[in-house]
Amino acid sequence: MSSNHAGANVTRLLSPGTPLIVGRAPAVGLRIDDPTLSREHARFLLSGSRVLVEDLGSKNGLFFAGSRVARAELTIGDELVLGGVALQVQALDAQGGSLGLIREELIRYHVEEELTRARQFRRPFALLLVRVLSQGGAATPEWEDGAWIEAVRGHLRPVDHLALYGSSALEVLLAETGAEEAQRIARAMTAPRAGGGSPLLVGLALYPGSGGTADELFEAAREAAHRASPEHPVESGPAHLPAREQGPEGAIIAGQAMLPLLETVASVGPSRIPVILHGETGAGKEVLAQLIHESGPRKGRRIVRVNCGAIPKDLVESTLFGHERGAFTGALQQQKGVFEEADGGTVFLDEIGELPPAAQASLLRVLEVGAFNRVGSSREIQVDVRIVAATHRDLEAMVEAGTFRSDLYYRLSGVVIEIPPLRERQDELEPLARRFLQAANKANGRRVEGLSPETLALLEAYSWPGNVRELRNVIERAVVVTQGALIGPEDLPARVRTGGRGPEAVASKASAPGAPEPEQAREKVDRFEARMLEEALAATGWNRAEAARKLGMPVRTLSYRLKVLGVKKPQ
Repeated sequence: MSSNHAGANVTRLLSPGTPLIVGRAPAVGLRIDDPTLSREHARFLLSGSRVLVEDLGSKNGLFFAGSRVARAELTIGDELVLGGVALQVQALDAQGGSLGLIREELIRYHVEEELTRARQFRRPFALLLVRVLSQGGAATPEWEDGAWIEAVRGHLRPVDHLALYGSSALEVLLAETGAEEAQRIARAMTAPRAGGGSPLLVGLALYPGSGGTADELFEAAREAAHRASPEHPVESGPAHLPAREQGPEGAIIAGQAMLPLLETVASVGPSRIPVILHGETGAGKEVLAQLIHESGPRKGRRIVRVNCGAIPKDLVESTLFGHERGAFTGALQQQKGVFEEADGGTVFLDEIGELPPAAQASLLRVLEVGAFNRVGSSREIQVDVRIVAATHRDLEAMVEAGTFRSDLYYRLSGVVIEIPPLRERQDELEPLARRFLQAANKANGRRVEGLSPETLALLEAYSWPGNVRELRNVIERAVVVTQGALIGPEDLPARVRTGGRGPEAVASKASAPGAPEPEQAREKVDRFEARMLEEALAATGWNRAEAARKLGMPVRTLSYRLKVLGVKKPQ
């Protein structure tokens, strides 16, 4: 346990089965002289990979995940507030220093932030899932000694982040890292360690090739980690090309809100008419596209998915329509495009609202005459494809704004299917959760039997902004971290336990006067990062190039973070 009080950092080591009392009394295990604490405020107990904490009838309370609670289960990186004192659970290395693990919620925040930066500067980054295996091939809870975590940390820079995922895996964010460097780091992590130890396996997801959202990248990294083996210790997520074939994921679970949509799909499946699927990210557009393909005469041919938002703008036409050798710098050989590869089948254009104007014109020609030209060629190529498009954007508003061609929209929108979000399909939530639980059990070698009633109530109360994809990720995480036969509320991410509300929205109003509300973790992380940058700059005389080298980050990233955090050179 670690606490920063009155500018001093205080750390106490938790021993398995030995309670630690925190309070103001002289005889407690961790004494903190703060007026908001009771003499014996709370008891902490290390049990397996969890820390159990219980309020001992204190006046100013115990706060976790923004709510006042009587008891809680914590894991590495979790923070809580006793009265007005913040404490954090940390994992230490052999020398007693912090391993630098953060909460899973915070690494998601950092991935979202990196996505914003990557889109702005068109820079790649990588997300890894590192898991440790026993000699028998099953996951083993090796986190107690911290040796493997310390080994992984040794391959990272100060700007990278890692969080514990269950008791035997880590999520690692490699900021501004391309495919070649990410592969090098992953291979170094899986190399045999000095002194032995269980082997490490790595699943690698790259932006933008493996996905364009945080949920897609986490899913790609986890899927790749499941495929990794001692013979192939590093596996990558979906191929770096934005197009890939998709297969069904079992029978569709459809509630009352989805039944009319399935009737429409059955009607349009046998035809050739273009279809637009409109709905929020993660709502199931890809599943419906697959169903449309399989409901018609093309089901024996290929369906090829293209994420239009994940293709660099200068490569969109080459990806869709192919190119000739020498058509542009780097075009070393002739390459077929998606439409040629899918001839006789279906092309699923996901995020079609992201298509640049030139590609919109070429796509319109394919729709009207069934022909196109490869980049760098005047030869016309005829194809027979069905087009299913999907977007979360309002294409009609984009047409009015002049950012999407009206003639292309009218040609595509023969049938528009509106997919309701998961929060409007409550009758599907429990069946979907149980299906994802079974899949996660199989993928992770677990035997979790189901969901507790309290857990199911929390799932039903949450709004699911990431829809079905977010639900799948939440259930898999819970299967990995739970220590019981049933998934309990403590196994869910904080955002689900609190209904998606931040700490400031749900903090107890019953706390005593003078006891501050829990500080938002994001603000604390920003202050820590600002202090780290200031220290590096001060040590180099505010030479940004030298400070960036010392921090292991590009100068562009350092300048961006200084601007975001409001860090300025002292006058």
